[in-house]
Amino acid sequence: MTKQSVHDLAQAWIDYHRLSPSEANGGQLVSAWEALDALVRDQPEVAWPIIQQLWMLDPSDRILALIAAGPVEDLLCHHGPDFIGRIEQLANQDAVVRKMLGAVWGQSRMVDDVWRRLKAVAGSSF
Repeated sequence: MTKQSVHDLAQAWIDYHRLSPSEANGGQLVSAWEALDALVRDQPEVAWPIIQQLWMLDPSDRILALIAAGPVEDLLCHHGPDFIGRIEQLANQDAVVRKMLGAVWGQSRMVDDVWRRLKAVAGSSF
């Protein structure tokens, strides 16, 4: 993906989450949510820069919580061992990332080691 397409998909994902459910029903913005969800599962290396772009575009509490409980949690459930090191590194460098990680809801299907490492670098939940 080009830098522009990463940005565009991230922005559409954020725009989708800013709308009310009736406003977000259907259309290109729903497609952005579906696209990122599929990338997280099937092409995590493509999804990762998009996820990073999300918190850079909108570090508001609401969007950080949605990122944490959505694509970040799903990424760690499906591909946690491959990504936890990168996430730890970012969390050690960036307070926004630490804050966002505090909103990961639960272990779900995450392996125990990934969950433990996530909780060690996550900020307090908000």
